[in-house]
Amino acid sequence: MWGTRCAKLEAVLLPLACIAATGAATAQQAAPTQGATVLVFDASRGMGSKLGDAAKIATVRSELAHGIAAYQHRLSFGLVAFGHRKASNCADTEILAKPGQLTVETQEKLIGGIKPKGEAPIGAALTEAARLGGGQGGRLDVILIAGSADSCKVDVCGTAELLKQKMRGLRIHVIAFDENAQKTLASISCIAKKTGGQFLTAANGAELKQRLALTLATISALPLPSGIAVAPQGAPVVAPSSGATMPGALLIPPSPQAAATQSEAVKSTTPGQTNIRKSAPRAVEGQTETSVARVAPAPPARPVPVTFKALITESGPELTSGLVWSVFTTGTSASLSGTLVSTHREAMPTAALLPGEYLVNAAYGLSNLTKKIKVENGKSLEETFVLNTGGLKLAATLADGKPLPAGSVRFDILFDEEDQFGHRQEVLGNAKLGIVIRLNAGAYHIVSTYGDANAVVRADVTVEPGKLTEATIKHAAAPVTFRLVQNPGGEAIADTQWSVLTSRGDLVKESAGAIPTHVLAAGDYAVVARNGGSSYTSRFPVSTGEAKQVEVVMEYGPTSPEALQAIMDPPTESEVGDALASPTGSETGAAFASDPSATPNPGAAGILLNPGILLRPQLP
Repeated sequence: MWGTRCAKLEAVLLPLACIAATGAATAQQAAPTQGATVLVFDASRGMGSKLGDAAKIATVRSELAHGIAAYQHRLSFGLVAFGHRKASNCADTEILAKPGQLTVETQEKLIGGIKPKGEAPIGAALTEAARLGGGQGGRLDVILIAGSADSCKVDVCGTAELLKQKMRGLRIHVIAFDENAQKTLASISCIAKKTGGQFLTAANGAELKQRLALTLATISALPLPSGIAVAPQGAPVVAPSSGATMPGALLIPPSPQAAATQSEAVKSTTPGQTNIRKSAPRAVEGQTETSVARVAPAPPARPVPVTFKALITESGPELTSGLVWSVFTTGTSASLSGTLVSTHREAMPTAALLPGEYLVNAAYGLSNLTKKIKVENGKSLEETFVLNTGGLKLAATLADGKPLPAGSVRFDILFDEEDQFGHRQEVLGNAKLGIVIRLNAGAYHIVSTYGDANAVVRADVTVEPGKLTEATIKHAAAPVTFRLVQNPGGEAIADTQWSVLTSRGDLVKESAGAIPTHVLAAGDYAVVARNGGSSYTSRFPVSTGEAKQVEVVMEYGPTSPEALQAIMDPPTESEVGDALASPTGSETGAAFASDPSATPNPGAAGILLNPGILLRPQLP
């Protein structure tokens, strides 16, 4: 009886002791629960150059120290360096620390003495870093902080692809650290793309700090492999009996201290005694023993990697530059709603977001799209934004085709829709000539003003997705200079007040000075010059493109009150010249050629459209 009982006791306690011992060894080897993370340190000669007030390598060293301190309890850091030993050697790579050996305590010794010296064998360094992984089934994150491209003529894209094939759990994240990284280091972006990592650029120390923090947060946010049940720290782990298992469950042992306690409990048992109550409940006679797994409560929410990318159109190309991403909360309270979480300027950024709902805005010039996304715990996410962007390029000429100087013409772009008061919302004021303006596809209203008076042309244009619309505004107008003189051809008299009116008495422009100049739409006008308490007037026509001077001669005498009244408030039956002088007449405000097949009158004002040019995503 005693022998049978002791045999049963030994069968229960021995597996417990083995598991506890295994747990102690495991905990000593790798405390962090995440996979290995290897930092690839660029010590090539280019890292000695200054970026801001410090050398690149000093900035990288400082930010790595902060990152290691913040994440060493969650990530197991290793270190590979290149370009630090030889002045010219494409085999100059070295494993300085295996995963778990780079810590706050060791980082100064491992990184502090590295000085930039030689070539940049990035491909060889990545191969060395991959050797620190756990084989085909393991997981390894590599963070490459590079200040230059590979200088050893190695196909880094092919190298990354081959490494990924050999190790499916490999991801390489690239942080390109240079003032013009998007241009100078674009050739290494494929490393991240081929391995499922992220490519980020940093133009200064502040951006490097943010990009490194984002990368570390993204790596540490990955969930444990499916089927893992974590036992609470210090809780006993009960081994299953022979033949009994928990499908899909992997028991994580307790701390070394708890394991030692259980081991001591086994050792202290003397013959003839039982210690079942201290280790595990004994199976009742006639019942089958079942395994018991002490599973930890659901872990707290952790950041989830969310990747964004944008397309010009549904079937169009993916945008590779010029994007600004803004992530906002959608909080339930007024104080949280619309709070900016982060801003990204990469074409395809990855943000580390806590589970919840967010509003994400993608802006490409004036074209933008806002989407609501839902981030779930443990599930990485990739969101694609179809912007339906078109381009608008504006130009201005006189009616005879002569180009107008850029500084003399103003363009305002308005939405096509009017409110109940007839007002339109402005999209862009004082738009520049000759540049591509990125807009959401749709209809827009263009207001072009030549000069500072009444030479205004209004027109409607349609911007098509994925295409560039070129709109040329034609103005029928000319500059006119005014002078008040004592005699014909005499000197201009200062301190003169000027009023320019249409032939029907509408005020066009008021100014003061000896020789003012204004651009007026083609038509008939009158001008009133006031000086010394008297008023002098003159009538004149304006023809398209013909600059002229108008002299008001004082010796012809001041204008009588009756004549002045007739100019400023003419009789309603007098309509002579009204059609030409009106700024909204057929020559100054009409839009035509909205049908590309139409043949416009070359002497009239309006707009010429060329809507068929394909919009390229690399346009500035």
